[in-house]
Amino acid sequence: MVRALRCGCGRRLEAGDDEELVGRVAGHLRHEHPSSALDEGGVRAFVSHAYTLDRAAPYDDGEGPDEEFGPEPY
Repeated sequence: MVRALRCGCGRRLEAGDDEELVGRVAGHLRHEHPSSALDEGGVRAFVSHAYTLDRAAPYDDGEGPDEEFGPEPY
C-alpha cells in the first residue's frame, strides 16, 4: 500500500506512510517551490488529503488472466 497525492504542479508524490510523505512533500516544496509559504503544519494539512494506492502484484511469468482482455481480433 502506498500513500500518494498530487502537487499543484502536477507531480505525484508517493511514500509508504503519511510521515514519510510529509518528508517527501517538504523536500519537493523546498526544491521545486522555494517561495511556498507552507510550514510543517501546512504540509501536514496537505498530506491529510493523500489517497491510498493499492499496487497490483505482477505475475511471476508476466502472464495472467488479464492477458485475455482487449479488443476482439477481426
